[in-house]
Parts: sequence; structure tokens; C-alpha cells
Amino acid sequence: MAQATTALDALLASIDAATMELHRGQAKDVARVSQLLGAMGQSFTTTVFAFQQASSARDGVGLIAALAEKHPTEAWVATVAAEQFRRPVNTLKTRYAMHDTAALHEQAAALSAGLAGADLLRLSRGLMVYYAFLLRRLRDLLPFYELSVAFEGHKRIAERVKISVTGKGVD
Repeated sequence: MAQATTALDALLASIDAATMELHRGQAKDVARVSQLLGAMGQSFTTTVFAFQQASSARDGVGLIAALAEKHPTEAWVATVAAEQFRRPVNTLKTRYAMHDTAALHEQAAALSAGLAGADLLRLSRGLMVYYAFLLRRLRDLLPFYELSVAFEGHKRIAERVKISVTGKGVD
């Protein structure tokens, strides 16, 4: 068990270092996402989908934290955690070039099978903090001001010509 704790401490140190890179705006995953282009040569949809994938992965980590907190003595929680950590790895790597985030998930999956509830909770909480910073940085790539201006302009035009703002015909 001491070996698992040492490995957990090392992984948590890696997660903390990756979180600090995000905090400083220097994360390579975010830089790679910002360079991705979709089928039409644009980056908006790939960035939105990368944000959604990261959000979904964060929700999975949140599930692990909840299970570890509610069932700290149950051995099956570690099995569920290992699978949940493993689930987003391929998508993070191949679709969104988030290799560093995928590597953290791979390490967490490999380690979690041997962890008890309290240690799974520590691991998942560390990743939750990481995801808070990752999602903020991915969100910063999205043009919310421009989208808001375009949406409000569309609403004004729709009101003037009496069409539905949702584009579903006349209200």
C-alpha cells in the first residue's frame, strides 16, 4: 500500500504541475486545441467539441469522487474508477490532441485499480481542480462576444420582420 501511496503522490504532483501550466496559460493541450481545424477549415466547432469532451470527462471524474466519498470501503469503486478514467483517453488524444490530459487519465486508470476510497477521492479531487482550469482555458478560446453580437443582431432582425428567433418560421 505504501508503494501505491507513493505513486499516487507522484501522480498528484504531476496533476498539480499541469494545473499550474494551465493557470499560467502555458498548457500545450490548449495550444494544440487552438490549432485544430474542422472540415470547413475553421476552428470554432472543434474548439466547442473539445470543450464539451473535457466537460464530459470532468463529469466522469466527478462521478468517481462522489462514489469514493459515499462508498469509501467498497472495492468495486476502484474498478469503476479505472474504467471511468480510461473512457475518454482515445477521444482526448485522437480527436482533440489533448495528449497531456489523456496521459493523466491513463496514469489515473492504471493506478486507481489499487487505491482505496480515500485515495481515489484525493486523485479525483486533484483532477477536478485540473479540469476547472482546463475548461476555463478552453472557454477562453471561444468567441463569446462575437457570438453574442451575432445572436442579438439576429434577434433584432427577427423582431423587425416578425420571424422566429429560432429560425422556425413566423411566430
